[in-house]
Amino acid sequence: MKSQIFAGTLLLIMVFTVSCKHIAYRSHAKHLSISFGSGGGFTGAVNEYILKGSGELYEVKAFSSDTVHLKTIPKKDLKKIFKYSESDQIQKIRQDESGNMYRFIKLYKDGTLKNNFQWPQGKTDLPAELNELNQLLNQLIQP
Repeated sequence: MKSQIFAGTLLLIMVFTVSCKHIAYRSHAKHLSISFGSGGGFTGAVNEYILKGSGELYEVKAFSSDTVHLKTIPKKDLKKIFKYSESDQIQKIRQDESGNMYRFIKLYKDGTLKNNFQWPQGKTDLPAELNELNQLLNQLIQP
């Protein structure tokens, strides 16, 4: 009987611990956002997308500040992207190259820019981690 009570108590503690981490990360992600896209060229137009910690994905219309809600990202994908964007590997990267046509990723926390990456559009030798983050983000805007 005592072993059943102990096992039940242990199970409850484990479930509570796991659920607290999930809730804690969800509240943490609310303070995060990622802006990404491309720009430059003859017109200087910028194609920008904003991923909010709530999972909402927006497109910022070129030459205006109008935003259009595109979709809501599933929590599983959202968590993967934000955890990856906060990883030590990403935070250590310094990538700030300009070009006529360029791509960018900006990481924000509480509305403050925490990290900014920019590179020429055709650049093929990006750090692997930055390339992976760029691919994860650009998959979100595919039809």
